Amino acid sequence: MKIRPFHVWWIGVILFGASLFAWITATVLFLLKDIANLSFNWYYIKNIYLPFFAAFVGFCIPVVCLRVLKRSPARVWICIFVIYVVVMLIWGIIDIRCEHYQVGGHKYPHGPLVDGHKYYFHYYWTWYFLPYRLIEKGIDD
Repeated sequence: MKIRPFHVWWIGVILFGASLFAWITATVLFLLKDIANLSFNWYYIKNIYLPFFAAFVGFCIPVVCLRVLKRSPARVWICIFVIYVVVMLIWGIIDIRCEHYQVGGHKYPHGPLVDGHKYYFHYYWTWYFLPYRLIEKGIDD
């Protein structure tokens, strides 16, 4: 198999495939341990269902494009790939900026009174590859 520029779609498959694997693994483990809370309220929609849907969309679009756009002209798939990257980056930045993380907490090396909110951590299962600390802080902070 000859590697062509068209195979840039594999980046999306790999990045979001890992996200989808994390989501599926965590969901199965939570269901097996009977600690899954699958409520359908606004908190779960924005922190669980939409990020999971983003991982699913981020994985499925490149897979479909690898199959469907194989013989299309470069102008077509490049345009679609740029739209895909822009949409997924905007979605990720909005998700991270609004702090829709899946796991979060604080580490207090010197105690909570001394450290305050300085040593927090968030894990984003869908957007693990984006620099969340820079995005959460933003340019206006």
